[in-house]
Amino acid sequence: MIQSLIPLYCLTGFVGAGKTTALLTILRENPDKKIGVIFTEPAKYIKEDESCTLEELENGSLKCICEEDSLPHALMQMQKHTPEMVFIEISGLSDPIHIQKILEKKENHFALEHYDMKGVICLVDADNFMEQIRDVKMVEHQLCHCHLAVINKADLVAPELLAVLQSQIHRINPECEIASCSFGGFSLDLLSHEMHTHPTDNSEYEENTLNPDSIVINCVYRLEMEKVLSFIDLFKTETYRIKGFCLFENGWNQIDVVGSRVSLSPCMPHSSSRLIFISKIGHALSQSLTDRWREIIDLPMQLHD
Repeated sequence: MIQSLIPLYCLTGFVGAGKTTALLTILRENPDKKIGVIFTEPAKYIKEDESCTLEELENGSLKCICEEDSLPHALMQMQKHTPEMVFIEISGLSDPIHIQKILEKKENHFALEHYDMKGVICLVDADNFMEQIRDVKMVEHQLCHCHLAVINKADLVAPELLAVLQSQIHRINPECEIASCSFGGFSLDLLSHEMHTHPTDNSEYEENTLNPDSIVINCVYRLEMEKVLSFIDLFKTETYRIKGFCLFENGWNQIDVVGSRVSLSPCMPHSSSRLIFISKIGHALSQSLTDRWREIIDLPMQLHD
């Protein structure tokens, strides 16, 4: 019997757009479906023992975190479990064309032979898009390469601004479909939009174009929540996003900061606390992070930029 191809979707969008939340929402709200989700991250964000490990959820759905270059291997592992559909989350600082070229390499052709590529979905942060499109070329590049643009967190902006965002998106990519949802409200119904009915811009992102840098802080000590939040508060205006996980007095917490909004939620234990700063001013932020950490936290840490 010939096995039918597995529908495959790529989800892109700049840091903080809500990609991970959207995919976790899909997993949570569709317990009757067997869905595969692959989260790609730059190598420096992933510990060696975490890469390409497939996690089977209670309802049979699948989760996997991998480096971008390991994506073909992750797709092969995923198809063995015959999911009904698979989503690839492309890191917010990554070029979707780079992912496409990895999959199109001759030696990786086997990775896609079990899949039907349905299209690229770009998630747009309604609350921060106007600043991002002005400052970060990657945001426009991601939109140029999508078949469907979904304006996320639409509940945070006025209807007039929503109309402006739609106009901006159409200016960048006149052919793509546009939809909107509230934060965390991404659903499978959005997949009913027409995709792959038009070609996308296949030009690669120019490496010499100004692009945000990511800086990582690791610390093996238990941290005081109040001090960490005070530390983070100093860098909100100089970053597009701050994310990570910390061991506080009350246990492990995941941290997510976009603009002025800070969210904390309990998370699984890790080998060390880790904070990732997506800098607006490049590596110039590193020295300030080091100095303020010493001043406020006053515990040994490792900074990687």
